[in-house]
Amino acid sequence: MKTTVVRLLIAVVLVAAAWLSWSESQLAARVADARQDLATFNHDAVDALTPQRTLSDYLPGDRRHLSDDIRVAKSSVAYWLGRYNAVAADTNSGNADAEILLAAANAAFRDAQRDPGTGPAAVQRLDGVLQAYASAMKASPRNREAAYNYEFVARIRDQVARVPPGKTAKIGPITPARPMLGGDLPLGATIHGAPGAPPPDAKMEDLQMIAPMEYGDREAQPEATPGVKRERKG
Repeated sequence: MKTTVVRLLIAVVLVAAAWLSWSESQLAARVADARQDLATFNHDAVDALTPQRTLSDYLPGDRRHLSDDIRVAKSSVAYWLGRYNAVAADTNSGNADAEILLAAANAAFRDAQRDPGTGPAAVQRLDGVLQAYASAMKASPRNREAAYNYEFVARIRDQVARVPPGKTAKIGPITPARPMLGGDLPLGATIHGAPGAPPPDAKMEDLQMIAPMEYGDREAQPEATPGVKRERKG
């Protein structure tokens, strides 16, 4: 009887371990899909995800959990869709991820661009943006993007402070609430950066596009003639 009970307990433990492993693998697959959807601008698919706590959330260590990866992806999507309040709401927890803190700081700056305000109110708002970037740098001291943006906003804040009373401060170009599509890609900057363009003041006829030759064309080319042996001087 005792042996049977022990075997049943072992079986229960193995079944629980198998279920936890399966659940973890399912979440890992969803995280991989979320990263692919984020890179291919499939925002709706990432936005529909819900972070789930699994085995990795209870393991010791400072590494990021799978559920945190989904939260980072959802915050990125909310930022690029212009839902800046949703990004800021995800930083209310005391252990917010460094990438979420950076996204929230970027969202705060974009929100300030939409409604810049006037006078001391605009300066105070940018002070809050600087504090958000400071929190992002505190969570990730080696984050160059957060450090650059902090310096960038600090200079804009100083410019806004010098604006005469009663005039609205201009804080850079205003981004649309939702990215507009140009063909199958969004217009303007995306998660991959700013789109490329020809150099300014350059004539299109002066630009040359060099493409590799097809294999058949390379085979049809005459063989290179051997070079002449150079005589040594001196």
